Amino acid sequence: MDKIKLSRLCTLTGYFGLLAFIPVWHLLIVPLKPEYMSVTLLVQTGPLMLPLRGILHGRVYTHAWAMYMALFYFILGVWYAGDESTRNFGIIFSLLSILFFIGTMLYTRFQGMAENMKTIDPANTEN
Repeated sequence: MDKIKLSRLCTLTGYFGLLAFIPVWHLLIVPLKPEYMSVTLLVQTGPLMLPLRGILHGRVYTHAWAMYMALFYFILGVWYAGDESTRNFGIIFSLLSILFFIGTMLYTRFQGMAENMKTIDPANTEN
């Protein structure tokens, strides 16, 4: 598999994994109290909506700044993993954010290099 496609798959798996796992955990696996539900889901899944369009379209710039967002989710996952009652949630949360981070980092590198090669040598259409 191509490095660009593999890094893109890694990004999408981590991103949509976080986007699906957070609500599933808080709504179905370990439901929160109703008064905390909306605020928790908004704070945890709301920022993930910001890079959605750019990630779906494969934009390098969006992947580059979404990389920093993945670090926020990693810190949040480690914080949850520190408490014994939310350890499993925190570990899965951290692993998905690491996958998201590595995917965005590698995609930014490989796709950026491919785009630079196209501007330097327009005859090179290889990804």
